[in-house]
Amino acid sequence: MKKVLFVTDGFVHPPFWGRVELRSTFAKLDGFEFELIASLEELPNKLGRFSALVLYFHHKKISTKALVKLDGFVSRGGGILGIHSATASFKEESHYFEILGGRFIGHGPVTHFDVKPASDSEIFAGIPAFTIKDELYLHEVQPGIETHFTVTHDGQEIPAVWTYQYGEGRICYAVGGHRTETMKNKNYQKVLQRGLSWVCGS
Repeated sequence: MKKVLFVTDGFVHPPFWGRVELRSTFAKLDGFEFELIASLEELPNKLGRFSALVLYFHHKKISTKALVKLDGFVSRGGGILGIHSATASFKEESHYFEILGGRFIGHGPVTHFDVKPASDSEIFAGIPAFTIKDELYLHEVQPGIETHFTVTHDGQEIPAVWTYQYGEGRICYAVGGHRTETMKNKNYQKVLQRGLSWVCGS
């Protein structure tokens, strides 16, 4: 049984019903057990009993204590699945973005965009291109990320889903999540399920 700590908060951003939909998506996975907290400030001292954290929130501040806990968890082999505004949180903490593999730098209006496979990765094998209406986040990314899905923006392919190794830990980030309808997209749900399984070492 993989234990996962679901760190999520928000009513509008991220949307409350989108968070509910995400929990429903993960509840369909066999062999996983979830606990829920609202903030990284609530991280328990004994994080080692968890295989991964799911980060789906938009928070402005993180304490040094919480950041140290997060770093230690991932460095020693814990996983993180970051969704949408996870990369737009804690904008002054560069070390947080070193852990996640990317830093939010901006976005345009909510619009439709195509999310396209960028590689033949075993993690997301068989998931086709799909279209969502959402905020397309733009990022500065760390060297070493592996891009699995892209979106065309201003004539360039930019990362929409990536994986990354930090210490002994595994990171996966997925860009969609501003709207509840995005979280209902069946192919996007598969991306999130596969991403969580991978960061847990499954």
